[in-house]
Amino acid sequence: MSKNDVISCSEMIMTTFTSIEKATLEKNNKFFNSWKTIITKISGCGQNLYEHSKIVDTKNGILLIETDHPGWSQMMQMNKKFILRGLEMYVPEMKIKSLAFRIKGSNAMLCGASDGEYEKQLAKENQRLSKKIEEEETVLKKYEKSDDNQSNEKSNEIPQELLNKFKSMEQTMLTKNRNK
Repeated sequence: MSKNDVISCSEMIMTTFTSIEKATLEKNNKFFNSWKTIITKISGCGQNLYEHSKIVDTKNGILLIETDHPGWSQMMQMNKKFILRGLEMYVPEMKIKSLAFRIKGSNAMLCGASDGEYEKQLAKENQRLSKKIEEEETVLKKYEKSDDNQSNEKSNEIPQELLNKFKSMEQTMLTKNRNK
Protein backbone atom coordinates (compact mmCIF):
# COMPACT_ATOMS: atom_id res chain seq x y z
CA MET A 1 0.00 0.00 0.00
CA SER A 2 1.50 3.30 -1.01
CA LYS A 3 1.23 6.59 0.78
CA ASN A 4 -1.20 7.83 -1.90
CA ASP A 5 -3.64 4.95 -1.16
CA VAL A 6 -4.13 6.02 2.44
CA ILE A 7 -6.74 8.68 3.13
CA SER A 8 -7.37 10.47 6.35
CA CYS A 9 -10.43 9.79 8.45
CA SER A 10 -11.76 13.29 7.84
CA GLU A 11 -11.51 12.79 4.05
CA MET A 12 -13.38 9.50 4.35
CA ILE A 13 -16.16 11.09 6.40
CA MET A 14 -16.44 14.09 4.06
CA THR A 15 -16.58 11.81 1.00
CA THR A 16 -19.28 9.68 2.60
CA PHE A 17 -21.48 12.46 3.89
CA THR A 18 -21.20 14.93 1.00
CA SER A 19 -23.42 12.67 -1.10
CA ILE A 20 -26.16 12.78 1.54
CA GLU A 21 -28.52 15.67 1.15
CA LYS A 22 -29.58 17.49 4.28
CA ALA A 23 -33.25 17.36 3.27
CA THR A 24 -33.13 13.59 2.81
CA LEU A 25 -31.42 13.14 6.14
CA GLU A 26 -34.03 15.31 7.89
CA LYS A 27 -36.87 13.45 6.14
CA ASN A 28 -35.50 10.07 7.22
CA ASN A 29 -34.87 11.29 10.75
CA LYS A 30 -38.46 12.55 10.96
CA PHE A 31 -39.70 9.21 9.63
CA PHE A 32 -37.76 7.12 12.17
CA ASN A 33 -38.79 9.39 15.05
CA SER A 34 -42.42 9.14 13.91
CA TRP A 35 -42.09 5.36 13.70
CA LYS A 36 -40.95 5.19 17.32
CA THR A 37 -43.75 7.51 18.44
CA ILE A 38 -46.44 5.52 16.63
CA ILE A 39 -45.30 2.06 17.67
CA THR A 40 -44.71 2.91 21.32
CA LYS A 41 -48.27 4.33 21.52
CA ILE A 42 -49.76 0.87 20.86
CA SER A 43 -51.39 -0.06 24.14
CA GLY A 44 -50.00 -2.97 26.09
CA CYS A 45 -47.08 -3.95 23.90
CA GLY A 46 -45.88 -0.82 22.07
CA GLN A 47 -42.43 -0.54 23.63
CA ASN A 48 -41.78 -4.27 23.11
CA LEU A 49 -42.95 -4.04 19.49
CA TYR A 50 -40.58 -1.15 18.91
CA GLU A 51 -37.65 -3.02 20.48
CA HIS A 52 -38.29 -6.19 18.48
CA SER A 53 -38.81 -4.58 15.08
CA LYS A 54 -37.04 -2.35 12.63
CA ILE A 55 -37.78 -0.67 9.31
CA VAL A 56 -35.96 -2.29 6.41
CA ASP A 57 -37.26 -0.64 3.25
CA THR A 58 -40.05 1.37 1.65
CA LYS A 59 -41.13 0.96 -1.94
CA ASN A 60 -44.30 1.73 -3.87
CA GLY A 61 -46.15 2.73 -0.70
CA ILE A 62 -45.21 -0.49 1.14
CA LEU A 63 -43.20 -0.41 4.35
CA LEU A 64 -41.10 -3.55 4.97
CA ILE A 65 -40.69 -4.27 8.68
CA GLU A 66 -38.35 -6.87 10.15
CA THR A 67 -39.17 -8.56 13.46
CA ASP A 68 -37.12 -11.07 15.41
CA HIS A 69 -40.04 -13.49 15.95
CA PRO A 70 -43.24 -14.32 14.04
CA GLY A 71 -45.28 -13.37 17.11
CA TRP A 72 -44.13 -9.76 16.82
CA SER A 73 -45.07 -9.74 13.13
CA GLN A 74 -48.52 -10.97 14.13
CA MET A 75 -48.85 -8.20 16.72
CA MET A 76 -47.85 -5.64 14.08
CA GLN A 77 -50.41 -7.12 11.69
CA MET A 78 -53.11 -6.85 14.36
CA ASN A 79 -52.26 -3.15 14.82
CA LYS A 80 -51.84 -2.44 11.10
CA LYS A 81 -54.68 0.11 10.85
CA PHE A 82 -53.34 2.04 13.85
CA ILE A 83 -49.81 2.07 12.40
CA LEU A 84 -50.94 3.15 8.92
CA ARG A 85 -53.15 5.89 10.36
CA GLY A 86 -50.24 7.13 12.48
CA LEU A 87 -47.87 7.15 9.51
CA GLU A 88 -50.45 9.08 7.50
CA MET A 89 -50.72 11.66 10.29
CA TYR A 90 -47.00 12.06 11.08
CA VAL A 91 -45.35 11.53 7.68
CA PRO A 92 -47.96 11.91 4.92
CA GLU A 93 -45.23 12.66 2.39
CA MET A 94 -44.05 9.01 2.63
CA LYS A 95 -47.44 7.82 1.28
CA ILE A 96 -47.27 4.46 3.10
CA LYS A 97 -50.40 2.45 2.21
CA SER A 98 -49.46 -1.06 3.35
CA LEU A 99 -47.12 -3.01 5.60
CA ALA A 100 -45.07 -6.09 4.78
CA PHE A 101 -43.19 -8.22 7.28
CA ARG A 102 -40.19 -10.47 7.35
CA ILE A 103 -38.50 -12.42 10.09
CA LYS A 104 -34.95 -11.56 11.08
CA GLY A 105 -32.51 -13.72 9.15
CA SER A 106 -34.60 -13.98 6.00
CA ASN A 107 -33.48 -12.00 3.01
CA ALA A 108 -36.90 -10.93 1.77
CA MET A 109 -36.88 -7.52 0.11
CA LEU A 110 -39.47 -5.36 -1.57
CA CYS A 111 -39.28 -5.47 -5.36
CA GLY A 112 -41.00 -3.39 -7.95
CA ALA A 113 -43.21 -5.42 -10.27
CA SER A 114 -41.67 -3.70 -13.26
CA ASP A 115 -38.05 -4.60 -12.58
CA GLY A 116 -38.57 -8.37 -13.00
CA GLU A 117 -36.79 -9.15 -9.76
CA TYR A 118 -39.99 -10.40 -8.14
CA GLU A 119 -40.31 -13.33 -10.54
CA LYS A 120 -36.63 -14.23 -10.08
CA GLN A 121 -36.91 -14.13 -6.30
CA LEU A 122 -40.17 -16.09 -6.37
CA ALA A 123 -38.66 -18.82 -8.55
CA LYS A 124 -35.55 -18.99 -6.37
CA GLU A 125 -37.63 -19.22 -3.18
CA ASN A 126 -39.90 -21.88 -4.71
CA GLN A 127 -36.84 -23.90 -5.69
CA ARG A 128 -35.39 -23.60 -2.18
CA LEU A 129 -38.67 -24.61 -0.54
CA SER A 130 -39.16 -27.56 -2.93
CA LYS A 131 -35.69 -28.83 -2.12
CA LYS A 132 -36.35 -28.48 1.62
CA ILE A 133 -39.67 -30.32 1.31
CA GLU A 134 -38.00 -33.16 -0.62
CA GLU A 135 -35.32 -33.48 2.05
CA GLU A 136 -37.91 -33.56 4.83
CA GLU A 137 -40.02 -36.14 2.96
CA THR A 138 -36.94 -38.34 2.51
CA VAL A 139 -36.16 -38.17 6.22
CA LEU A 140 -39.79 -38.84 7.11
CA LYS A 141 -39.96 -41.88 4.81
CA LYS A 142 -36.74 -43.21 6.32
CA TYR A 143 -38.16 -42.97 9.85
CA GLU A 144 -41.50 -44.43 8.81
CA LYS A 145 -39.73 -47.46 7.30
CA SER A 146 -37.61 -47.98 10.39
CA ASP A 147 -40.69 -47.63 12.64
CA ASP A 148 -42.65 -50.12 10.48
CA ASN A 149 -39.79 -52.64 10.58
CA GLN A 150 -39.37 -52.29 14.32
CA SER A 151 -43.09 -52.55 15.04
CA ASN A 152 -43.45 -55.64 12.79
CA GLU A 153 -40.51 -57.35 14.44
CA LYS A 154 -41.55 -56.44 17.95
CA SER A 155 -45.31 -56.90 17.60
CA ASN A 156 -44.98 -60.67 17.84
CA GLU A 157 -42.56 -60.59 20.75
CA ILE A 158 -43.55 -60.10 24.39
CA PRO A 159 -40.66 -59.68 26.78
CA GLN A 160 -40.18 -62.59 29.18
CA GLU A 161 -40.40 -60.25 32.17
CA LEU A 162 -43.89 -59.17 31.12
CA LEU A 163 -44.96 -62.77 30.51
CA ASN A 164 -43.81 -63.66 34.02
CA LYS A 165 -45.83 -60.77 35.48
CA PHE A 166 -48.93 -61.90 33.59
CA LYS A 167 -48.51 -65.47 34.84
CA SER A 168 -48.09 -64.19 38.40
CA MET A 169 -51.24 -62.08 38.11
CA GLU A 170 -53.13 -65.01 36.63
CA GLN A 171 -52.08 -67.26 39.51
CA THR A 172 -53.08 -64.63 42.05
CA MET A 173 -56.48 -64.14 40.44
CA LEU A 174 -57.12 -67.87 40.23
CA THR A 175 -56.07 -68.39 43.84
CA LYS A 176 -58.37 -65.60 45.11
CA ASN A 177 -61.34 -66.99 43.18
CA ARG A 178 -60.79 -70.45 44.67
CA ASN A 179 -60.59 -69.06 48.23
CA LYS A 180 -64.07 -67.53 48.02
